[in-house]
Amino acid sequence: MLDVHIVKQRGHVRIDISFSCEEGRLLALTGPSGCGKTTIIRTLAGLERPDSGYISFKQRDWYNSTKQIFLPARRRKVGYVFQEHTLFPHLTVRNNIGFACRDEQRVTELLELLRIRHLEDSSPRQISGGERQRAALAQALASDPEVLLLDEPFSALDSLTRNRLRGELSNLKNRLEIPIILVTHDLEEARQLADHHICLEQGSVISCTQKSRKSFIPVPITALPA
Repeated sequence: MLDVHIVKQRGHVRIDISFSCEEGRLLALTGPSGCGKTTIIRTLAGLERPDSGYISFKQRDWYNSTKQIFLPARRRKVGYVFQEHTLFPHLTVRNNIGFACRDEQRVTELLELLRIRHLEDSSPRQISGGERQRAALAQALASDPEVLLLDEPFSALDSLTRNRLRGELSNLKNRLEIPIILVTHDLEEARQLADHHICLEQGSVISCTQKSRKSFIPVPITALPA
C-alpha cells in the first residue's frame, strides 16, 4: 500500500491531498494545468520535498515531516515515465533499457512484453512516438520498481496510438501488481484505466471516484484517508 498525505505551497496554489493506492491498482490524477498534478508526482518520486505530511510504502517512510525523514529519489524504488521520453539518443532501444538493468534476460523479457523486440537495435530517432514511449516504459520497469509513476505519458501522441497504449497499459497493470499513479488531462483516459480517480482544482480534491467491476462509484471526499 502506498499511503500519501502531501501539503505543499506552489506559488499561489496550496496543494493539500491524501490518498492511498494498493498494489495492482492504478490511481489517476486529473485537473487543469497548474492544479498541482505534476508537483504531486514529483514529490512521490523524491524530486521535490513537501512542506509537510508523509509518504510511505509498505509501512516504510519515504517522507515524514514529523519524524524529519526524507528518502532521496535514488533510494525509492520508483519507475518514472515522463510526457517526453527520456531515452538516450546515442543508445539503441535495447541498450536504453539495459542502462537500468544489466540482466540481459530481463531486458529481452521487457522488449517482448512491450512488443518492441523487433526494434531492439534501433535508435530512438528511428522509431515512432508510440514505440519510444513503449521503450521508455520498459526502461522504467527495468529496475523492478515498487511503484510506477506516469506523468502524462501519452499526451503528445496521436489518438490512435494513444488508444493502443492505453489498452497495453491496462493489460500491463494486471501483470505488474504494483501501485501505479497516472497524471493525465484526459478524463476518458482516467475513466478507462483508473481504479481510483481523483480530480484536482487549485491543489485540492474536488471529486474522488473508485471503480467497481462495471463502473465508477462516487466516494465522498471525507472518505479519503487522513
